[in-house]
Amino acid sequence: MRIQCNLCEAAVAKVLCCADEAALCLECDKKVHAANKLVSEHQRLPLFSSSSFQMPKCDICQEISGFFFCLQDRALLCRKCDVAIHTVNSVVSCHQRFLLTGVEVDVGTKTDTIGASCFNAK
Repeated sequence: MRIQCNLCEAAVAKVLCCADEAALCLECDKKVHAANKLVSEHQRLPLFSSSSFQMPKCDICQEISGFFFCLQDRALLCRKCDVAIHTVNSVVSCHQRFLLTGVEVDVGTKTDTIGASCFNAK
């Protein structure tokens, strides 16, 4: 799956900037994050795995690699922590979560009453 850069909308996105909530191509990432010291420290994650890149740890447990990014919590989560947090109630179950590959995490099906409430709440 190819994801388009949110800034130039022309090139293929290669990184996800957690702070900016944006998928960026390498050229736009370099331009944006060279602007000043503050933005240069934004955590950016590759959208496509690389054998030389080690996945960062989960923001909650700090033990297992995180593969899910929650847009509302702005947190990187392992599967165990993602399930523990996002099954508590219908509000948190509606959070938008994405795999680091850029594939949106399923928020529910028609047979899932919690998932259905997410679609009706909009």
